[in-house]
Amino acid sequence: MAVTARVQTSGVPLTRRLLAARPVRTAAGALGIGLALMLILLLSGLWAGVQQRVTVYEDHVGADLVVVPAGTESLFADPGALPAGAVGAAARTPGVAAADPIRTLYLILELSDGKAAVAAVGSEPRRPGGPWALAAGRRPQTDDEVALDAVFAREHDLALGDRVPVLGHQMRVVALTDDTAMFMTPLLFTTADAMTGMLRAPGTTGSVLVTLSSDADRSAVTSRLTAAGLTVRTPAQLHQAALTLATRIYGSPVRLMVGVAFVAGALIVALVAHTRVTEQQRDLGVLKAMGAPPGRLRAIALGETAALTALGAVAALLLTGVAGAILAWWWPAFPVAVTIPALAATAAAAAAMAGVAAWLPARRLARLDPATVFRSR
Repeated sequence: MAVTARVQTSGVPLTRRLLAARPVRTAAGALGIGLALMLILLLSGLWAGVQQRVTVYEDHVGADLVVVPAGTESLFADPGALPAGAVGAAARTPGVAAADPIRTLYLILELSDGKAAVAAVGSEPRRPGGPWALAAGRRPQTDDEVALDAVFAREHDLALGDRVPVLGHQMRVVALTDDTAMFMTPLLFTTADAMTGMLRAPGTTGSVLVTLSSDADRSAVTSRLTAAGLTVRTPAQLHQAALTLATRIYGSPVRLMVGVAFVAGALIVALVAHTRVTEQQRDLGVLKAMGAPPGRLRAIALGETAALTALGAVAALLLTGVAGAILAWWWPAFPVAVTIPALAATAAAAAAMAGVAAWLPARRLARLDPATVFRSR
C-alpha cells in the first residue's frame, strides 16, 4: 500500500525522471518536434509575410482618399490615366485640403547585371505618395532623380550617384529608401513630372491623392467627388484589392504548402510522442504492477508528452528565429512574419496530436497484464 501511495503522489518528479533517464532520446525527440513545428511556422510565416509586403505602398500612401481612373482596383496592376484637370477638380471640392497627382506602374529595368522588375511611383516632391523612410540621401526633386529601395540597390551593386535606366532615360540615384519593397518587387520613386514625361503623356495623371481638412467628413467628401464624376477609393480598399490580387496569384500554392506542412508537422509530433511512450512501456508496466491505477498511467504518459512537446515548442521558436534571420539575409524577397494566430494554431495542433499519440499506448498499457511486461525482453 505504501508503494502504491508513493506512485500515485509523485507525478511531477516521476515524469521528470522518465525524461531525464534517457537524455539523448529526450533531446532528439524535442528536436524532432521542434523541426516539425518550425516547418509549419516558417511556411505560415512566409504567407503572412507575403500578405504584409504586397500592400506596403497602400499602407504608406499618406492620403485620406485616392481618386483613380474608372474601373481601377489596384494602383499598380491597373495603371490607367486621368485628365490633369482631375487634380484641380478634387482640390476645389469642399472638405479637401490638398490634392496631389501620382503615377504608379510596374517596370522592367535593364541593369548591368540583368533585368529587374520594380514598382515605380511618381509623386510631387515633399508631398504624399513618395518615399516614407530614407536609409541615405534625399527625396527626388528634379526630373532626372530617383530613389531606390536599399535592399534592391545592394543586390544590384547600386549606390548614391549611380545612373539607372528608366523608360529609356538615365536617372541618377539620390536616395536609398528603407522598408519600401513589395513582395519580390521593390519600389522606385521619382517625380510625377518625370514619370509623365517619360511616358509621353502630357495633360494626364495616374491617380490623385486627396488629403481632407481636419473637420471634413470622409463620407460627405467621397459623395461630392463621386458626384463630380470621379472614382474614389480609400486606402483600405486599395489595400484589400492588392491583397486579393496577391491571394489570387500566390495564395493557392502557398496555402497548399502551408497545409501540407501543417499535416506533416502534426503527424511528426504524433509519431515522436507515440514512439516515446511506447519505448517506456516496460517502465510504465512496472508501475502498473506496483499498483498504479490506469488513470495514473495515462496522466504520466500525457504529462511526459506535454513536457516533451513544450521543449519542442521552445526549440521551434529558436529555430524559426534563426531560420527567419538567415532567410532575411540570404533571400530578402521572401519575408517571414510569424503571427499570433499562426502560433496559436500550431500550438493547438501539436498539443492535440501529441495528446492522442500519448493516450493510445497508455490506454493499451492500462489493459496489459503486468506479467507480460516482466516476461518481455
